[in-house]
Amino acid sequence: MAEEYEEFQIDWRGQGITVRWCPEWLGGDTAHLEIVTSDRSPHPISETGYRSHFCPRELVEDAGGPVDFVTAWLGTKDDGKPVQLSLL
Repeated sequence: MAEEYEEFQIDWRGQGITVRWCPEWLGGDTAHLEIVTSDRSPHPISETGYRSHFCPRELVEDAGGPVDFVTAWLGTKDDGKPVQLSLL
């Protein structure tokens, strides 16, 4: 059975980021987040523009959901330096 993901779009300092969220990865209490920039340029939690993260579902839900969790995570890792956006 394929895992079911919800998909959210956020804007992080002018950078489009897709957040994919599976609250019951493999049917258990472990959740899966995928955080990826639209052009695979780096963001504060990934040098490649893609981050896969497994965690307890409650951790994300207690933060207000996947968008709030990822936004807060980006904020804690942001060094204040401008993000190099793609010229394409």
